[in-house]
Amino acid sequence: MLNPPKATLLLLFVHGFKGHDHHTFLDFPTRIMTIFTNANLNLDVESVVYPQYDTRGDFNGAVNNFVDWTKQQVKSREAFNLKVYTRKPEDNPTGAPDVIPPVYVCFLGHSMGGLVAADAALVLDALPGKSPVIGILAFDTPYFGLNHTIFTQAAYDRVSGIAQKATGAYSLMSAYLPAAGAAWGALSAPSATNSGGQSHSGSSPSEKEKGALAKGATPPASSSKWGWGSIALGVGAVVAATGAAVMVSSRTGGMEYVTSHIQFVGILWNSSQLKQRMTSLLKLPMGFHCFYTQVQIPASASNNFRSTSRTFIELASIPTNDSTKTRTLFSARECSGQDEIEAHMEMFNPSKNFDYYRMGEETVNRVKEMVEGALSRKV
Repeated sequence: MLNPPKATLLLLFVHGFKGHDHHTFLDFPTRIMTIFTNANLNLDVESVVYPQYDTRGDFNGAVNNFVDWTKQQVKSREAFNLKVYTRKPEDNPTGAPDVIPPVYVCFLGHSMGGLVAADAALVLDALPGKSPVIGILAFDTPYFGLNHTIFTQAAYDRVSGIAQKATGAYSLMSAYLPAAGAAWGALSAPSATNSGGQSHSGSSPSEKEKGALAKGATPPASSSKWGWGSIALGVGAVVAATGAAVMVSSRTGGMEYVTSHIQFVGILWNSSQLKQRMTSLLKLPMGFHCFYTQVQIPASASNNFRSTSRTFIELASIPTNDSTKTRTLFSARECSGQDEIEAHMEMFNPSKNFDYYRMGEETVNRVKEMVEGALSRKV
């Protein structure tokens, strides 16, 4: 008869927008398992990565599917524990109650996956019975929105090269996100213009290309007022398809928030909903922490020859003087990369994330605190 562990701990990883169950986290789930195993904490720990899911359409649909999957994971582990740790009568002559380890869940979400995890935790808490979720560890999740400078700087830097060839941007964009072809066709003008209003030479996508990439779409007549905006939107669609959201800045004026047929990320521009989500989440009896990427951008013409530090997530909107000390629940991880978008996408790459190994150790320490808190609440 096996001696029961203190608890069964399921580390459930969930990727973000256009992520992948294997490519997003790379070896990080295995590393966390190894650290736990070597720590001899008398916990039965298992890392499970949520299978790749469709990140288009209704966000709530993705949350509900993740909730159902989580419940299945918990149910199967509870059945296993009951079978393994229930003693036979001959092994328990005194009739003492069996010790069946509880099954705890910690969500670990990257990018939009952290928002899926947050809403899943709220749903599970509202269900009858006690929620198995003891905490959330998020990685570069925009709980308070995206850094408003992403397309003021990062997209501008990327656009400046692509703007030379509209067909190049069109092909690149559509290769990652077919829906972007329709967006490009709807907004592109015969010639692109830069922020100073000068036109760039380069051929526009042919009608044949438009038909292939925006099949079935009937774009409205284009207008020259979309010159710079159309290029920024094209790059925005590429970025969105690889892990960021569609956010466009004219660099010279106001901000436009564009969902570009991607309903899934639309929640990022509902600031009141974002704040309410965090308020509700931090009231739950569970732990929470978010690691975010920070990248140093060297001096160049695009930043007036001043080196800058940039992030993918919005920090300015995080409350600093609230009762839950929300700002202390977010900590930076220094990463390398062309910009904050690349840093965001390469967060689990040890060659890009300078704090990768420290992040692993801290992840384990924070999960240990969550388990200890859950066990103390059980008593």
